[in-house]
Amino acid sequence: MELFDKRFISSIFKKISVLEKCVSRVEEASGLRFPEYYIEPILPVYFDNSGGIAVYYARTIPYVAPSGLDIVIQVSAAMLKYGSKSSIEAILAHEFLHYLDLVRRISKFEIVSDEVRGSVFETLYSDLEKIIKPEYVYADRKLVRTLKKKFADGFEDEKLKEKTLSDWINKGKPIIQLSPEENMVRIPVSTILTSKFDPILLLRIREIEKKAGLA
Repeated sequence: MELFDKRFISSIFKKISVLEKCVSRVEEASGLRFPEYYIEPILPVYFDNSGGIAVYYARTIPYVAPSGLDIVIQVSAAMLKYGSKSSIEAILAHEFLHYLDLVRRISKFEIVSDEVRGSVFETLYSDLEKIIKPEYVYADRKLVRTLKKKFADGFEDEKLKEKTLSDWINKGKPIIQLSPEENMVRIPVSTILTSKFDPILLLRIREIEKKAGLA
């Protein structure tokens, strides 16, 4: 039995234009380029000890490339398949805040690894702790309002969650179970010390830091 039939794959490809438009809006609202991104067909999920499920619809992933440190955004195929444009936009804008904060901390040598968290609630709380508030980054007030609404207490989109559970997880489409340890950011100190970022990006981040009172 095929996990993804041709019709299913075609429906995801048809939404790539929506993804590109959402990326463009994040770029316009921030005045910065969105990092490289790719669509992941295997859905990352986390099951806590009490039976709770957290779905990683997108993740900001640093990795050591031959040329040095690089950071990409992993976009889940499930988000693209079942998500509305507003949810896709909000998730991408949220991950972009993670990206900026990660660059900010690495460029100031403030990170070696993230903490380990033990439950879905703690993981979501940690996720919200590690972002710069959207109003300091985005000039688009509507996008800021959408972000605050969608991420008021973790990510909220019941329709997307229900479709992901019923049509992806319960139907046996591929998932990967991540423990908190596996979702940690691990970057060698030597890589942090030699990391180089676009000077324009760093300048904009310093401006954001001042606005947010982080400088």
